[in-house]
Amino acid sequence: MRHRAFVIAGQRTAIVANDDCDFRHGATAHYVPVGVQMPARSHDRAETLFLVEDGMLEFMIGGAAGLVLSGDFVRVPAGVSYAYRNAGDTIARLLVRSANPRGSRIAAHISATFAA
Repeated sequence: MRHRAFVIAGQRTAIVANDDCDFRHGATAHYVPVGVQMPARSHDRAETLFLVEDGMLEFMIGGAAGLVLSGDFVRVPAGVSYAYRNAGDTIARLLVRSANPRGSRIAAHISATFAA
């Protein structure tokens, strides 16, 4: 079994990425120390989604900049350059998900129920 990304909500879980298949989805958690900036990048065929769990970040997307706070959501379309930096005074934590729309045609929804 290799890496899997999944979401747990209450007593249910759904697999949203599985590198054994060809879903072309990825999900990671990033921790950004105070003052650190992630270098500019872009993904030609995949949109990138960010959910800030804790902290304050400054996002630079396609030439525009703005502050993003805990609980905020950011979407970067495919092909658009972006960068971000920790603009707060604590370690920032964010969830990052990327999805290649071409591969999502074959993605299947898989779920399981867990005992309480």
